[in-house]
Amino acid sequence: MLSDSLGIKMGLTAIIGGGGKTTLMLCLGRELSKHGRVIITTSAKIYPPENITTLDSPSENDIRKALSAENIICVGNMGQNGKLTPPDIPFEGLTELADYVLCEADGSKGLPLKAHLPHEPVIPKNTMKTICVLGISGMGRPAGEVCHRAERFAELAGIGIADAVTPQAAANVINAEGFGDVLVVNQARTAGELKMAKTLAGLCHIPVFAGEIRKGELECL
Repeated sequence: MLSDSLGIKMGLTAIIGGGGKTTLMLCLGRELSKHGRVIITTSAKIYPPENITTLDSPSENDIRKALSAENIICVGNMGQNGKLTPPDIPFEGLTELADYVLCEADGSKGLPLKAHLPHEPVIPKNTMKTICVLGISGMGRPAGEVCHRAERFAELAGIGIADAVTPQAAANVINAEGFGDVLVVNQARTAGELKMAKTLAGLCHIPVFAGEIRKGELECL
């Protein structure tokens, strides 16, 4: 199980990066809901998940009532663009209402790689673990095509914006920013992709897992 592999404990887990954040959050949420109450939310912006009850601007009593009927819900404030923004209830309060709170704390515009500006990511203060996600599909392609905040990524990586992203370049960014407690390399399906992920793991200062989140398959490298 993904939650076992990543060592998810009760409390708040933040998910940042690119290339599979929402997928990881939903997969973890469904796993954890089998033996605890789970709140899915955001400190940035997310689309309401399919097949999971979403509460718009709920009170604490609304959340208690919903979690008495089902073990996983999503909470936030509905924005005009159809995305949820952070809930009004502080994250500390959410952790008192559920066993697990999973927070998507970053945005990447659907790109596999991400660097951060000074106001990012928005990791809540009471976070127990921060998981950084990276899509292996961004490797070998120009930074300007596959990176959100491409100029910042290139600066931290020590490459040009038109240069191809290498494992060394990606590791440079991850190590320089130091936001994650663990790195998940997603979309690693082939032997070549796993080899590239292992090269990246050898260059990073944090534990690295690789595989396919959607299939629930992650290998510790």
